[in-house]
Amino acid sequence: MKIKITGGKKLSGEVTPIANKNSIVAALPASILVRGKTIYKNVPKSTDVDKILQILKDLGAEFNDKNYNNLVIDCTKVNKWVIDSQESKKFRGSIMFAGPLLARFGKARIPLPGGCVLGKRSISSHIDVFKGCGIKTEIKSNSVNFEVTQKFNKAIIWQLEASVTATENFAMYSAGTEAHFELTDAACEPHVTDILKFLSSMGAEISGIGSNKISIKGKKGLKETTFIPGPDAIDIVGYITAAALTKGTITIKNANVPDIVDGIIQNLSKFNIKIKKSGNDLIVDGTKPIKIDLINSSMPLAGNDLPKFSPRPWPGFPVDALPQVVALGCKLNGRILIQNWMYESGLEFSRELVTMGANVFLCDPQRVIISGPSELKNSEVYPPGVIQAIMAIFLLALSDPVETTIHNAEYLLRRYPNIIKDYTKLGANIKVLEK
Repeated sequence: MKIKITGGKKLSGEVTPIANKNSIVAALPASILVRGKTIYKNVPKSTDVDKILQILKDLGAEFNDKNYNNLVIDCTKVNKWVIDSQESKKFRGSIMFAGPLLARFGKARIPLPGGCVLGKRSISSHIDVFKGCGIKTEIKSNSVNFEVTQKFNKAIIWQLEASVTATENFAMYSAGTEAHFELTDAACEPHVTDILKFLSSMGAEISGIGSNKISIKGKKGLKETTFIPGPDAIDIVGYITAAALTKGTITIKNANVPDIVDGIIQNLSKFNIKIKKSGNDLIVDGTKPIKIDLINSSMPLAGNDLPKFSPRPWPGFPVDALPQVVALGCKLNGRILIQNWMYESGLEFSRELVTMGANVFLCDPQRVIISGPSELKNSEVYPPGVIQAIMAIFLLALSDPVETTIHNAEYLLRRYPNIIKDYTKLGANIKVLEK
């Protein structure tokens, strides 16, 4: 898919962020834990959701595919523990079926994950956690086999990294067994909290929700329930960034969820972006110059007049929103060092920003120094197939009255199925050149 953005338009109006995509990627496979119906509210009709539903269908699940705002999945007839469809082999989210299938069948065969290319993104964290649960892992050339070989009444497991997906897989497996498992250094992102609350509503006994130490007493025969995801923090960051880059004012509806946005607001306010809480909404005033007060912002410095910005595991600034900060840096009055220590090639997309006219020095694939504000020029860019890298280019292209042609834009639809419609409603000039 190829799109052309003619920037320079002040974006203004009201938007509603999408539901948390990362919550849904785990919550949909969790339906396997219930031998009955599970209801999902406000599910975005994205390509990732389509892939998950196809996998569920292949496993024997039934669902109403017409109404994603009230999606009902019935896993009564699920009778397979092997995921072998061609589509699943390209989809990293297929690993999220391991925990539910293991709880239901004691076995699972999953294709080795694909998806965005950001470093190696191995499944070692899943293997470590499952090993602590008594699960044996065997890696084949194109797939990985999991099997429960030891059953515990109770086990305490330490993660070596606070992996979101490994935490969710652990939680789904634990919830569907009759054992008592504890996990230390658990991830505690909003989407993990969503899943733990979901499993609790099914009947699992869970303590420590929202912390880095969780305890789960599972049970067979989890009950039918309803899942309502929270708003997507990364989508919220995108709208805040768009307001700042276009000097606009955007109201983000139902985004004032303190457990999700307070840290984000604190971080982005350091760029002189005014974000006001108003009832359930956030009002973003991006009309002020993008700048950092080196004395009063408390932002760490990497050198003289060189602030440094890095992601951290939650409740730190989310790594998925770091590319948006790179886009902000291109219009910053001053310099900034941005570091993505989580992924080996996390900032390589910055080369495309140089093509657009930005002053970006790529120290290495994990660090960039940006000097701004840059004036963009007409350009055609070919970003890698990484959703948030393309999103950063998309947002920066909105800022100046020039034309930017973006290839590989179809990756955006995996997370933001209505992105063109939503941003056009705010005043953006976007044309689809090729589908």
